Amino acid sequence: MSRSIILVFGLVVLLSVSCASLGKLSRHDFESGFYKLKVQGAAPSRVYAEVTEDSIIVYPVTSDGKSEFPNTSTSLSTRVSRIKKDSYFYRSSFTNNSFDIDLTSIIFKSRHSRDDVPNQFSADLDVAVYLGFRKDFYNIVSPVHPFHEEKSFIRQIGFDIGLFAGIGSSPVNPTVTNNIVSQEYDAMIFQKGFAGFISINKISIGLAVGFDNLIDKSRSLWIYNQKPYLGLIISVSSF
Repeated sequence: MSRSIILVFGLVVLLSVSCASLGKLSRHDFESGFYKLKVQGAAPSRVYAEVTEDSIIVYPVTSDGKSEFPNTSTSLSTRVSRIKKDSYFYRSSFTNNSFDIDLTSIIFKSRHSRDDVPNQFSADLDVAVYLGFRKDFYNIVSPVHPFHEEKSFIRQIGFDIGLFAGIGSSPVNPTVTNNIVSQEYDAMIFQKGFAGFISINKISIGLAVGFDNLIDKSRSLWIYNQKPYLGLIISVSSF
């Protein structure tokens, strides 16, 4: 069994094992947990936020040097939709860092010109597992209308960077094999690389720099084998 086939088999196993937990791990909603809280006019502080629908209860955090604990002897609570200009949480921000695992797809690839073949723009089927480090910001937004005050809400913005690996397909034809392969067909590829994402609420999109390996007898002839490309990548596990 070739090394490429072993890699693909390993990825399929990883996908099978991970699918049950991908949805949970890739969720980036504002949920109960530990955050760094920044309010206007005060230094950032470590807190535990208990989030239930439209309400937030914030507890200060104590530590024994190894673990963090919410100090339940004191707390601040509010309804998000009712946060006004004079509220302690007005225009505040909750942030946290996390390890990210997502199911992704590179929807467009831009390949640099090779030999006599000009720049190529492709949109072939593929799927990949993405692993990275993420930072999320949950900002309290309190819009003000000229004639009435609107309800406050939480806007989530996230940034992360990491690695991806997956499988996909790519056409093989005379053009991309220096006219050595006369047939035209679609072959399987193993792809890997690194990517960076920006997420706003439920939308997550980013840029990827990747490398493809053709899993086929024509891999040594394919002009794009192990050559870098620039891709537009999206997270599909949140949809």
